Amino acid sequence: MQVTVWIHSKLYGLTPLSEYITQNLMFKTQVGEMARMKHDDCEDCPAAAYLRQQPENLVVNGYRNWVAGLAHSDSRYWDAAWSAHAKALGTVDGQIALDAMAALIRQLGTCATCPLRFYKPGAGHLCRDECLVLGMVSGAQHGDEDLLVQSARLLTCSDACIEVIERASAYAGILLGHSQRLAPIPLSAIADIDMRSSLGGAGASGSLH
Repeated sequence: MQVTVWIHSKLYGLTPLSEYITQNLMFKTQVGEMARMKHDDCEDCPAAAYLRQQPENLVVNGYRNWVAGLAHSDSRYWDAAWSAHAKALGTVDGQIALDAMAALIRQLGTCATCPLRFYKPGAGHLCRDECLVLGMVSGAQHGDEDLLVQSARLLTCSDACIEVIERASAYAGILLGHSQRLAPIPLSAIADIDMRSSLGGAGASGSLH
């Protein structure tokens, strides 16, 4: 499958946690179903430091591995997601959490406003959709309804937004029950992500993978 990738890159600087998410809109993909892109790890990127936190890493790489497994019909990605969740949450709740993540992704797959985007597992960057998934989970855990709802709205059609919110909240609750609490994300960061993503589509260099 051929994927057309638009890449918008910038130099990274020291960034407060509340602003980390706006520094990492590195790509936008267009493909018939789901897409991925190759990456160069950057250990000094703000997102790389953020993803070294276990709750955030669990969410992002759980999302990446599940979508990658669907995109490539490769169960090894799902096995990796299962191992990480079982290690963090135990085998029973790990499976329940992963089922909730899978349900969230299935719902997004049917009603997302564009193909789901993601970096391959282990990448030290974050894309728009990964940031929005983090926004939903963080919002649910911290009782920030505005963050939860806005993140969901930017990912999905309005008709199915409530189903996405319910599935994201279920996943967030299981993690919270095991003290896997994400850091708060300001609503302003989510708004900036959406704006930068829209602007990044124009004037970007292109390559084929």
